[in-house]
Amino acid sequence: MYQPKQIKMRKQHLKSAVFAVLAFALCVATSCKKINDITNPTKYGKIQGFVTNLNTSEPIQGVNISLSPTGASAVTGSDGRYEFANLEPGLYTVQGMKNGFESNTKTIKIVEDQVSSGDMMLKPVVSGFRLNVDYLDFGSAFNTLTFKIINASETLSMSWEIIESLNWLTVTPNSGNLQGGQEVTLTVTVDRSLLSHTTTGNVTIHSADMEMVLPVSVSL
Repeated sequence: MYQPKQIKMRKQHLKSAVFAVLAFALCVATSCKKINDITNPTKYGKIQGFVTNLNTSEPIQGVNISLSPTGASAVTGSDGRYEFANLEPGLYTVQGMKNGFESNTKTIKIVEDQVSSGDMMLKPVVSGFRLNVDYLDFGSAFNTLTFKIINASETLSMSWEIIESLNWLTVTPNSGNLQGGQEVTLTVTVDRSLLSHTTTGNVTIHSADMEMVLPVSVSL
């Protein structure tokens, strides 16, 4: 049988062993936590931005904002504001899109515990066309003159056509399509044999977005 002194020593050894096990478990847990903190960071950053009109500096509501590479999306409010939170540090790309505006993209660096600016401006899309002249004056000597139709948009295509109601005037070509920034030269011809006096009229150019009248005059 164990003596009281032996029993006491045995208890001390058992107590020391328990403490050692607990200390080892605590050390392992602490080490794992440190490793986990390194491999799985818990500190994040965020993007906050405002989208405004390039021409007017006014906020734009309803802009669709996409975030790469996460695939997240947001829509700007009435103040043009949007936000992406809980982003791990690194490089991200935001893209803003809305009908009537050219899309825009911005690369943003996210730093932990910081708010990165995602402000961007969208350029309104210019639609329609313009002419290179204000009128055509054939005078008494010319039977043929030219003018140009120029697509005012840099990105949008447009279709156009000539609306004629004058039997003494011919425009060629009388319809077509222009890509962004393109132009076309039209030839206008008058048949003086059908005229008995100085005459004026109009050439009407029509597209889906607008209509323009080009005055024409012929002297005899």
